[in-house]
Amino acid sequence: MNINRQRGSGSSIFLLIVVIVFSLWFFFKLFPMYMENWNVSSALEKITETENLAEKMDRDIHTMFLANLSKKDVELFDRDTVKQHVSIERLGGGSIAITVEYERIKKLTGNVSFLLNFKNTVETP
Repeated sequence: MNINRQRGSGSSIFLLIVVIVFSLWFFFKLFPMYMENWNVSSALEKITETENLAEKMDRDIHTMFLANLSKKDVELFDRDTVKQHVSIERLGGGSIAITVEYERIKKLTGNVSFLLNFKNTVETP
């Protein structure tokens, strides 16, 4: 090994470590919110398995959605805010489109925050 060939590799390794640590920091800050959205999406999919969903009132669908979320330990919505974030559209032919739309803000550091918008939609046949 020639010692001249290894000059400068210490600073490039340090820079690589800083980039990896910074990327992991972003990942660990954002991953819980994406996991939470995955639970919201699966709770929404669970509603579509209900028989005669088109005949149910909007209030009943909201209650079913909240019950599915509470089984997954997700506390994003309550009985008052679920109406603001969950919209139910009755389509022709007895089908329903249910959309959940919400924002999550995650503080990164100081006055820097992430704003994530989530929108999940399912349709029943």
